[in-house]
Amino acid sequence: MTNRTIGIDLAIRGDHVAQIYDDGQPVGRPIRFRHVPGSLDHFVAQAVANLSPGDNIQAIMEPTGMSWFPVAHRLADCGVSVARVKGKRVKALRRYLSEHAKTDLADAHVLAAIPGFGGPRLDTVHIPAPKNHALQRLTKQRGRFQDAIAASKRRLLDLVRWASPVLERILPDFGTCLSVAILQRWIDPEAVLKARKSTIARFIAQNASGNHPHTGPFVDALIDGLRQAAREARDLHRNHVDFAGLQAEIAIEIDVMKANMAARSELNRRIEALYAELQPVDVLRTIPGVGRHLAPVLFGLFHSAERFRSQRHFRGFCGLFPRRSDSGGAERPGQKITQGGNNRIKCALILAADTARKIDPDLAEVYWRMMTGKGHHHKQALCAVANRLVNRIYSVMRSGRPYVLRDHEGCEISVAQAKALIAQRYSVSESIRASRRANRLQTSA
Repeated sequence: MTNRTIGIDLAIRGDHVAQIYDDGQPVGRPIRFRHVPGSLDHFVAQAVANLSPGDNIQAIMEPTGMSWFPVAHRLADCGVSVARVKGKRVKALRRYLSEHAKTDLADAHVLAAIPGFGGPRLDTVHIPAPKNHALQRLTKQRGRFQDAIAASKRRLLDLVRWASPVLERILPDFGTCLSVAILQRWIDPEAVLKARKSTIARFIAQNASGNHPHTGPFVDALIDGLRQAAREARDLHRNHVDFAGLQAEIAIEIDVMKANMAARSELNRRIEALYAELQPVDVLRTIPGVGRHLAPVLFGLFHSAERFRSQRHFRGFCGLFPRRSDSGGAERPGQKITQGGNNRIKCALILAADTARKIDPDLAEVYWRMMTGKGHHHKQALCAVANRLVNRIYSVMRSGRPYVLRDHEGCEISVAQAKALIAQRYSVSESIRASRRANRLQTSA
C-alpha cells in the first residue's frame, strides 16, 4: 500500500507548485498549474496517477487567501484527503529543512514532508455547501461593516470631545438619529449662534424620533444647550479651529457611517433569510447567550456537527484553551490562550458566555467557582464558561433538540427562575472582582 502526500504551495496570481511524495520519497518533477479548469484537471490527474485501490493519498497546503478553495474541492471530488496547515508551522519546519532558501519549490517539499514529522493530526478540510459558505461570508462581511460603524462613532466622539467638550453632555444620546443629525448640521458655533431659535426647533422636530419630543421643554432645553456649547467652544478655541472645515469633515464621516449602516441592515435581512432556510428548527438560539446575531455567525463557521469526530475535537476547533508550559514535573498555570482556532469563533463564544453565565445556573456556577475559588479574573472565568457553552452547542447541533434550562436537580425552570437562582447562589461581589483586576495588573507588570 502506498502512502502518497502532495505538498502544494499556493499563489494568489502566479503558478501553484506541487510536489508528490510516495512513502516519504519525492516522485518526479514539481508540478506547476494555474487557476484555470484545464490546468486544474491536468494537475488532479497527475496527483492520482499510478495509484491502486486502498492506497492513501493526502494533499497539504497553506490557507493562502481563497486560492485553496478551488484546488481543495477539485481534489476532494476525486477522493483526495485535503488538509490545511498554518503558515507558522510551515515556516518553522522550513527553517530546519531549508534554512537559507525560501522558494515555492522549497515550500512544496516542506508541506509534503509534514506528515512524516508527527505532531498534531492533520484534519481534513471541510468543503461547505454553497449556501453554508455564503452564510459564512455574509456574516464575516457584516462584521466588517460593524467594525467600520464603530470606528466612525469613535472618531465622531473624539472630534466632539476635542472641538466642543460641552456638546457631549448636551446631546440626548450620542447614538440616536437626533444626535447624529445635530452633529451633521450644527457643530459650527457661528452657525448655531446666528441661526434663529425657530430654525433650530424646526430642524429638531424634523429629526426627532423614538422617545424624543418634537416640541416643548425638551426642544427648548436642547436649543439652549446647543447655544451654550457653541459659545464655550468659540471661547475655548478662539480662531485656532476651522469649524466650517470641521463641519464638512463630520458630515462626510456621518454619510459614510449611514451608508455602512444601510449596508448592514441589508446584510441582516439576507443573513436571516439564509439562516432560516438552513436551520428551520433553529436550536442554536435556544441556548442562553446565543441570540439572534450570534447564531448565524456560529452556524456559518461550524456548518454541521457531523464534521467533527467528537466533542473534544469540536472544542479544539474553537481554540479556547491555554498554552501548556511544564518542566521538571511542575506545571505553570495561567498561560495565555493559544492562537489556534478562528478569531471570529472566539469572539462570538466570549460574547455568548458573558450573557449565558447570567442566565444558565450551571454556567453561573462555573464562573462563580473560577472567580471565588480558583482566583481567576473575569476573562479567564469567561473562557471556562465558553468551553462549557461549546459542549451545549455541539450537543444541540448533533441532536437537533432545543436546549432546556434546568436547575441542579434536573428540573426544567424558566429564565426568571434561573436568574433568581443565580442571584441567590452565584453572585460575585464587587470586592472580589476588584481584587482579581488588581492581581492581574500586578502579574502583568
